[in-house]
This record gives sequence, structure tokens and C-alpha cells, in this order.
Amino acid sequence: MNDNGEKAVQRTHRFGLKAQLLLLLFVLNLVAAIAYSAVLYYVDRDQIISGIDGRLRTAAHAVREIVPDGYHQRINDENSISSSEFNQLQDRMSRFAERSDLDYVYSYMLFGDEIHTVSTSATPAEIKAGTQTGFFDYYESAPQALYQSFRDGQIRFDEYSDSFGRFRSIYLPVKAQDGRTYVIGADVSLAILDDRLFAALIESVRVGLAMFVLSMAIGWLLISRIVGPLLKLTSFTRNMEQNSFQPDVEEMEEIKAISGSRRDEVGSLADAMATMIARLQRYLVEMEAATAARERVEGELTAARDIQIGMLPRKFPPFPERKDIDVYALLESAKEVGGDLYDYTLIDENRLFFVVGDVSGKGVPAALFMAMTTTLFKATALNAKSTGEIMERVNAELSRDNAAEMFVTAFCGILDLRTGEVEYSDGGHEAPFIVHADGSVERMAKQPGMALGVFDDVPYMTDRFTMQPGDALVMFTDGVSEAENADQALFTTDRIDSALAQAKSKPSARFVAEGLVGSVHSFAGGVPQSDDIAILVICFEGAAKVGGPEIS
Repeated sequence: MNDNGEKAVQRTHRFGLKAQLLLLLFVLNLVAAIAYSAVLYYVDRDQIISGIDGRLRTAAHAVREIVPDGYHQRINDENSISSSEFNQLQDRMSRFAERSDLDYVYSYMLFGDEIHTVSTSATPAEIKAGTQTGFFDYYESAPQALYQSFRDGQIRFDEYSDSFGRFRSIYLPVKAQDGRTYVIGADVSLAILDDRLFAALIESVRVGLAMFVLSMAIGWLLISRIVGPLLKLTSFTRNMEQNSFQPDVEEMEEIKAISGSRRDEVGSLADAMATMIARLQRYLVEMEAATAARERVEGELTAARDIQIGMLPRKFPPFPERKDIDVYALLESAKEVGGDLYDYTLIDENRLFFVVGDVSGKGVPAALFMAMTTTLFKATALNAKSTGEIMERVNAELSRDNAAEMFVTAFCGILDLRTGEVEYSDGGHEAPFIVHADGSVERMAKQPGMALGVFDDVPYMTDRFTMQPGDALVMFTDGVSEAENADQALFTTDRIDSALAQAKSKPSARFVAEGLVGSVHSFAGGVPQSDDIAILVICFEGAAKVGGPEIS
């Protein structure tokens, strides 16, 4: 066994599966015991509170009957009720509170912002000491719930502490015949509630502890029965890894024995492992074949990409001896190979042919169609009389025997380097932009024209415009305008306009192209490219010159 294997065994011995399961069982039982105690505590508390609230509600309605009719209507100040009448009422309320096992019963009235006691019981200790609350005494520490009941007339239960102790109380607002509101209340000491809840908590802890001990004992037995076979399965798995997934015959027999003797999940696991090893061996054989096939395809795609890139002009500047023209292009495929294309070539000393296109689809079929399209354009441009004728002849060839029903959008033109006049035709492609020498950006009007390869007898228009010295013609495919970001928003031609507007006066073709594709990448962020991108920029620098003297 290697060093790593020995360390793994030692680690298992120090804190093995059995110890981990027992620790898990301990934690779960501890959590269950605590949860049981907490639930029992709150259930008991709710029941006790519910019972106390029922008593308080009954007491408040009883006090309403004890207080004489019209009593509260006569109260306006501290002299409204005589001492003898108040004392007699206090005596009756005190006897009622004592018989009902209540601490206090009372009624309050609100004068301005002050709450005053207008009737109340007293405890025997208060009566003996002569400290009972008197008539119209200001309740300085009145709780906010009491004020709220005066304001909205709603019955409330409240728990609070004041100079008299800790209580749970009820506030029962009553509307007197004169329209004023008085509140009848009753208090029960929370000390009794605390005692009962503490006793319930102790009892729940005892039951939880007993359940904890019993669960740990049963869990110990069950875990011991489970861990033994699992250790064998673990050893089997480790040996399989070391033996490059070639099983030992004796170990396989042990696994089958576990599968046959156990009718639980451990037996199912042993059976699943035996089945998995058989499938894994078949999978390894299939994976080797699939890997070899994938590597072969990847190699072929790499070669195809190299061939495709080699078909396009990649040397920049392409005409270093000329000062009248600056050309730059780039192509970024969404896959190993793609369907976007660009090309340019000098037809003669004074005319530059150029084309940008986008083949429908992606991958190898689009790349093959792109290669054929590029070849046809270059061959046709050398002897055609106009760009419209170039389009018509290429379209006729592409449409013939087009079994895959593919098509290509294209924009081609011929730039006269003596005058800056551009003759062009549009085959359903994106209209290009012109970046003028003063830095302004203009998009050419979209001309009618059908994509190539659909019908073989489609006529194509030939149109013209003139580039001024310093102007740059920017052509692109929809991989630029339809690039998406993480929010699935498109780059759009408006953003192309903004990106081109950042080009400096008399920019180089490379500066414009790389600035535009950089804006696309910045907009897309980390979103994978979904479509091929091709950009071709042609800068016209002035009347045609080859090495010095002007050609007329």
C-alpha cells in the first residue's frame, strides 16, 4: 500500500465511520431532546396563558357587574366619589379578587393624558398596612397597552412590571352612557405561571434525557451492524482504484456474499457496486474508443480551421507600398470553423474589389459553403463588368445543386482608388457604416437584394457612392450587431454607431476594427460567443499613388 493509502487507513482508525455515525446520532438526539423540551414548554405555556386569559376575561365582566350603575358617569375629579362609597366598593372588589385567586381588579378613567384609578381592590397586606390605592390616584407607570385600549376601545392582554409586581392583565374598555370610556382590568401574578412552567420544563428535560439514552443504545447496535460491511466495501473500492478498476476475484466473492446475506440498503449497495464495476469496465473500453474518435475529429477540425483561415487574406497592411488605401479585417468563429467571410483583392492597379458575407448556419457545413463562396467571388470579380453582375453569377453558381439549401448574405463593392467612387451591390446583408474624416459616423441606406443561393435567376442592383479622403468604410456581419450580454440584450447597430464615433479623426483601419470588436467583447462580458464575427474596414486616403507620382 502506498503512503497515501496508509495515511487514509490511519485517519479511519483515528475517527472512523462508526465514530462519525455515533457523533451524528449524538448530535441528532441532543437536538431532538432540546426541540422536544422547547416545544413542550411552549405548548404548556400557551395552555396556561389561555387558561389565565379566560379567567381574566370572566373576572373583568364580573367587575363590571360589581361596580354600581352610573358610578363612572359621576366621576369628574377627586371629589366626585365619597371616601365611604369608594371604600365600600373597594371592600367588595377585594373579596371578589381573593375568592377568584386574582391579585387585583380595578377600573381606570382617562383625564387628558393622565390615567386615574377610580375603583380597585387591595391585597390583605395592603389593607393591613394602610397602603391600598386611593380614589382618583394618578397611575404614573401605566403601560402603553392600557393607553392604546383607551384610544381604540379594543380588549387587550398585557404582561408588564410596575411598582406592584409582575402581572398578566386584561384591559376591557367600556363606553359609559355619557360617551366617556373607562377600562376595567384584572391582574394575575406571573410568579405562579413561572413556577408551573419551570416544573413542566424539568419534566420535559427528564423525558428527553431518557429518550436520548435509549436512542443512543439502540443506535450503537444498529451502527455496529452497518459499519462492518461498509468497511469491506470501502476496502474493495480503494483496491479497485489502485488496481486500475480491475477487481480481485476474492473480493468480488465477498461483495456477492454481502449482497446475498443482507436484505437492506447495505445489501443493495453491495449489489449496486458489483453491477457498477461490470458496467464501468465496459464504459472504460467505450471511453477509450470515444476519446480516440474525439481526438481525431478535433485534429481534423483544427486542420480545417487552419485551411479556412489560410483562404482569407491575413497580411496587414496588405499593400504596404501604397499610401492611398488602408485595409484591415478580422474573423472570430463561434466554433472551430465558421461561415463568415471577407475578402479583398486589387482587380488592377486602380481598383480594389472587396466582399463581406455571412453563411447561414455554423460549423463544418457553413465553412464548406463559405470556402466555395469566397472562391467564386474572387474568380468572378476579375472579369465581371459590375458588382451586380458579380452577385448574379455567384448566386447562379451557389444555387445550382444546393442540396443543403444553404444561403449567404453578402455585400461587395469595387473602390476606384483614383476618385474614391465605390460601386457596390447588396445581397441581403447588413448595411455598412462610413466613418468620415471629421469623425462623424453615417450608416449607408439599405439597398434591396436577396441572399445568394436561394434562387438562381435573381437580378442584383448596382449602386454607387463616393468616399472622401480620410473616410473609412466599415463592413460587418450580424455576429456584431446581434451579440448578446448576460441579460440577453443585443449589441444593435446603435451601439456600433457609438463605438465607431469614438474613433479619432483619420483613424487607421486596424484601429477602427479592433475598437469595434473590443466594444462587442466588453458588452458581452463573459457570455460565450453565439455567432461568427467578421469585420472589414477600408480607409480611403486620397487619389491613387503608387510609390510617389499620382496616376491619372
